[in-house]
Amino acid sequence: MKYTINEQNGVIIRRFSGEVCIEDMMDSWDKLLASYTNLKDYKGILTSFLDADIKHEDNNMNVVVDFLKGKLDQLKDLKIAIVMDTPMVTNTIIMGQKVKSLQIKPFSTVEAAMYWIEH
Repeated sequence: MKYTINEQNGVIIRRFSGEVCIEDMMDSWDKLLASYTNLKDYKGILTSFLDADIKHEDNNMNVVVDFLKGKLDQLKDLKIAIVMDTPMVTNTIIMGQKVKSLQIKPFSTVEAAMYWIEH
C-alpha cells in the first residue's frame, strides 16, 4: 500500500494504491490531520481509492465512523469526497448517514468529486 497527499485549488487530495486495510486509512487520517493543522484554509478533502484494493470487513466502518466523530471540530466545515468503485460506495453512503454533521459523499470520478468540493 502507498498513498500520496497533495493540494490543488484549496482541496487536500489523498490517493491510495495497492492493498489498503483499515489501519492504513486510519494512519493516513492521523498524518493528514497532523500535517494540516488549520483545515479552515481548505474547501475539502478528496480521497481516491480508484487504484486501491480495499480489504474490508463490516466492523471496520464503525471504526472509521467513531474516528470521524472524534474529529468533528476539525472536519465539520469541510466537504469530504470519497472516490471509489462500487460496491464500496454503499459504505460511504452509510458512513455519511451515521455522521450527519459531516458532508461525506461518494463519487466514481475524481473530476466529479473536485467539482462538488469546489462549488
